[in-house]
Amino acid sequence: MDRDRLRSHFTEHFYRSLDESGVRLEAIPAAQLQALVRASADGIFAVLDAVEAESAPPSGGDSTAEGNVAAEGVEQVLWTGKPYLSLSTRYELTSQRLRITHGLFSRTMEEIDLVRVRDSKVTQNLGERSLNLGDIHLFTSDSSTPEFRLENVRDPLEVREILRSAYLAEQKRRGLRYREEG
Repeated sequence: MDRDRLRSHFTEHFYRSLDESGVRLEAIPAAQLQALVRASADGIFAVLDAVEAESAPPSGGDSTAEGNVAAEGVEQVLWTGKPYLSLSTRYELTSQRLRITHGLFSRTMEEIDLVRVRDSKVTQNLGERSLNLGDIHLFTSDSSTPEFRLENVRDPLEVREILRSAYLAEQKRRGLRYREEG
């Protein structure tokens, strides 16, 4: 959903909530009420922009170079992020595993050992491409989760390369190689 549609959706729900709340709005001139709604929307979008900026991949040498994977057995955080406009899901990529945490009040954590990752791909629709978002699909040798998807990730091509470097380095560290079946 683009920003204009989100703003329109927010405005519609804001007016509906005001109407349902029983607050008497006759005393507020229409221009001031519109300014109040616009200011509220601007505040919401400023918060969303701050949340979005927090999920961007770190810049600099630590995030993308394959040689930066930590020393033997020491786990190092390579990337953290979250889906676009999500408050309850977080992703954390370390040199040995990918952690996915869901929930605000109660939490569920999933982990995928990088040594089990066999392949990955990125998918983007037109809207996601315009916002530099996309889904990263991971194909694993884990029978319980043969395919896993990181949704609405910012800079998906860069994050996929970070993931790829990490899982290849972990497989090399453990002396494992993936062989095609057939």
